[in-house]
Amino acid sequence: MIKDFFIVTKFILSFAVSLSALFAYIMAKGEVSLDMFLATFSVLLVAMGVSTLNQVQEYKEDSKMARTKNRPIAAGRMTPRTGTIIAIVLIALSLVAIYGLLGLTGVHIFAFAFIWYNLMYTPLKKKSALAVVPGAVLGVIPPAVGWLVAGNSLMELEFIALAIYFFIWQVPHFWLLVMLFHGDYKDGGYPTAMRLFGQASLQRLTFVWLVFTIQAGIFLVSVFEPYMATMILTVLVGIWAFVSSLELLKESFELKNARSVFWKINAAFLAIIILLSIDVYIKHHIS
Repeated sequence: MIKDFFIVTKFILSFAVSLSALFAYIMAKGEVSLDMFLATFSVLLVAMGVSTLNQVQEYKEDSKMARTKNRPIAAGRMTPRTGTIIAIVLIALSLVAIYGLLGLTGVHIFAFAFIWYNLMYTPLKKKSALAVVPGAVLGVIPPAVGWLVAGNSLMELEFIALAIYFFIWQVPHFWLLVMLFHGDYKDGGYPTAMRLFGQASLQRLTFVWLVFTIQAGIFLVSVFEPYMATMILTVLVGIWAFVSSLELLKESFELKNARSVFWKINAAFLAIIILLSIDVYIKHHIS
């Protein structure tokens, strides 16, 4: 039962998502505090809640796909009603947690996350292969929470650069997954970018979005004006990301190779965030 709870809430993915709130807090304030951990925990709760509700909404489709057929609700080990109760409890707890940090502003942000993910994005991805683009807005919410809890404004140039980076990152991230699991998505009845564009075109489009992400990373780094050592490291990471993405332009590229590109690209883009967070933290404590 405990294992199923972690699966139905997508705990590992939800935890990874919540870390962007933690890093955004450090990038905004240059400190580590209790509020930072509370912000991260509140994002974890809402991410687990909306993910659980998502599995309630899609359990029939999940049962048709090899990758997801063993999820608790899809496999029949958990009823949709139980999943709904878990989702409601987690979302309610997240609202209480974020209210203590940001008041009604935080409640509105989490309500938006629920509406956008479960009531807009989830139904839309059954209709359109391009649902990932509006869905990418969701990637901006966790860092926005961390930034606000740190006492900063979302209108600051630093956050705008961070938001652009997280938004653009979501698209190639998802399209690489589509390359890996396009057969599953087809079995589940989902329209995919693979079917819409074809493999060769999707590879090129994903490459273009990865270049956009690298450009967004350059903008992000320039806005934060890090130490020279951090600058050099981020440049090296960016070069590695670009070289890794060139695999997508090879005519001999096989879909199974998308897994390697996926992990390299995500590792590179996460490294940029970590390096900038460390840089801001050091700057704050030296000054």
